[in-house]
Amino acid sequence: MKLVMDACTAILLAKSSVIETLADTRELIMTESVYNEIIKGKEKMLEDSFLIENLKIDKKIKLTNDNKNITKKLMKDFNMGEGEASTISSGIGKKCIIATDNLQGRKASKVNNLSLVGSPELIMDLFKTKRINLDKTKIALKKIKEEGWFENNLIERILEDLENERS
Repeated sequence: MKLVMDACTAILLAKSSVIETLADTRELIMTESVYNEIIKGKEKMLEDSFLIENLKIDKKIKLTNDNKNITKKLMKDFNMGEGEASTISSGIGKKCIIATDNLQGRKASKVNNLSLVGSPELIMDLFKTKRINLDKTKIALKKIKEEGWFENNLIERILEDLENERS
C-alpha cells in the first residue's frame, strides 16, 4: 500500500534512522510542497534533508501532485500548513495511507475517511515484521519522543508495552 507522508513524519523517521528500512518495505510518496519543505533543511546542513533527498534520487521516495483547490480548502478549514494539507489532498480518492503526526492533519484525514498512521505505528510495524530489532525500535521511539510533539505518555506507554511483551 502507498504511504503518503507529510514533512514532520518523514523528518522524524529520518532522524530516528528507520526511513530507509521503511522505504524498502513500503512505497513512500510525498507531495512536491512537502519535499521542498524538507529540502530547505539542506541550507542548515540538516542530515534528514540530505537523507530524504538521496532516497528521492534513488527512487525510494516518489513525488506526487496534490489538488490545489482541495489543499487550499483544507488549509482554511483545518488551519494547517500547505505541506500537511497537500498530503491529505493527494490522498483523497486514492488507495493509500496518510502518514502524519500532525494533529490537524490527523483530524482532516479522519473527516475525509482516509487511512491514517503516525510515526510510532510505523516504527512498531517495522519491529513486528522483524525489519528492525528491539534495540533499534527503542532507540527510534526515544528519538521521535525527543524530536516530536507527542502526547506526554504516548511513547512511554509503547516502550512499556514492548518491555511487557519481552518479559
